[in-house]
Amino acid sequence: MPLKIKNELSEIEYSLTEVVPNINDEQTYFELSDVQNSIKIHIDYVLTIYRDNNNNTDHKHEDYSLFILKSFELNKENDIFQVYEKVADLRIGWIFPIQALVSNKHGCAENEHFLKYAYVAFYKLLLNQEDYSHFTPSIEQIEDYKLTDFYGDNIIILILFKTNIQKIANFNIDNYLASLYSHSYYYCEPTENIKKINTCQPTEDLNEIKNRANLKSSGNTRLILQRSSKYLQGESYIDRLFKSLLKTEEHHLVRFYLLYQVIELMIQIVFERKILDEINNFNNNADKNIRKFKEKIDNISTEKTRVSILINDYVKINNPNLLISCNELIKLFNDDDSNEKDDISKKQDLGGALYKVRCLIVHHFRKLPDKILEEKLREINKEFENIIIKIILDYE
Repeated sequence: MPLKIKNELSEIEYSLTEVVPNINDEQTYFELSDVQNSIKIHIDYVLTIYRDNNNNTDHKHEDYSLFILKSFELNKENDIFQVYEKVADLRIGWIFPIQALVSNKHGCAENEHFLKYAYVAFYKLLLNQEDYSHFTPSIEQIEDYKLTDFYGDNIIILILFKTNIQKIANFNIDNYLASLYSHSYYYCEPTENIKKINTCQPTEDLNEIKNRANLKSSGNTRLILQRSSKYLQGESYIDRLFKSLLKTEEHHLVRFYLLYQVIELMIQIVFERKILDEINNFNNNADKNIRKFKEKIDNISTEKTRVSILINDYVKINNPNLLISCNELIKLFNDDDSNEKDDISKKQDLGGALYKVRCLIVHHFRKLPDKILEEKLREINKEFENIIIKIILDYE
C-alpha cells in the first residue's frame, strides 16, 4: 500500500507509487510521485549516507525486514539499540524511534552500521510494501514534507537483516513478541492512538537499557531478544495477548484474567508432561503399585498442584513482592468472611497464592468493594505481568 497525499479541494487522493532516491554532495532527498507523474513531492534525508568500501550507496531494501512498534519508555531519539538474538548471540538488526531518522543530533549520527540500517528503513517506510496504515497529509497544508507527516512522530522501527535471521531456525517475529514487550515495545499500527497504561513494574533489563540510552552512547547498547518457549510457539492466544489485548485493556480485573489465561494454558501442558512422566516411571518400575500411581495422578490433576509445579519447579520463580500482594488480597477476603478464615489464611507458596487469588476473584468477587479490589489487583498485576513473560520465555 503506497503512501498517499490528498487534494482536499477536489477530494482526490494520489498514491505515491514511485520512490526515487536522489543522492548528491549538496543534498539527499527522495522524490515521490504517482504513476502518471502528475504530482511530485520531495522528502529530505538528513542523515549521512553510508557508503561501502566501493563507495556504493545502493543498499538493497529487499534484504531487510521492517516492523513497526510503539513504546512509552524507549521513544527518545537516542533510544537506539543493536538487536541480538539471545541463543544465537547474533546481531540481527537495529531498533530505534522514527525521530532517529529525521534528526542528525543523536549519538548514532556517525555510526556507520546504524547509518546503513537507517537509510534502508527510511527507504522502506516510503515504499510501505509492508502495508502499514499511515496518515494522508493534504497537498494544500504542507510545503516541506517529512517522514513523520505520514507515520506520526512516535513509532518505533525494528529492522532486521534477512541473511542473519535466516541463520536462526524457523525465525518468526511473533515468537519474540513477549520479549519485545518486556522491553516496553508492542505491536501497533502508526495510526493507532494508544494511551499509556501503567500496569507493569519495569524489569531490571529495561531499566539498564534506559540508563545506557541516557548516556547518548554511539549505538553500543544491545537489546537482547529471546524466543518464546517451544511449547508456546504458534500459540494464537499468545499472539493476541501481545498484539492487541494488553496494549488496550486498562481494567485491572480484566488484565488479571488475561494474564491468568497463560497460566491455564501452561498447566495443561504441565499436566500432559507430568502424566507421561508418571506413566513411564510406572512402566519402568518393577513395583507396580497401582494405589500410589493413582494417588500421583489424582494429585497432578488438581489445578493448584499444577500451578505450583509450573511456578516452583519448571520456571523456578521467586517473587516476594508478588507473594506479599497476593497474601494481602487473600487476607482482605478472609477478614470479610470469617467463615472461611481457616481455609484462606493458610500459608501459601507463590503458585498456591496465585491460584487462591484466582479462585477468590472468580467465586467471591462480589464480597469486596471495587476500589479496594482494584488497588490490590493493580499491585498484583505489576509483578504478575513480568512473571507471565518469564514463564512464556523460560519454560522448558
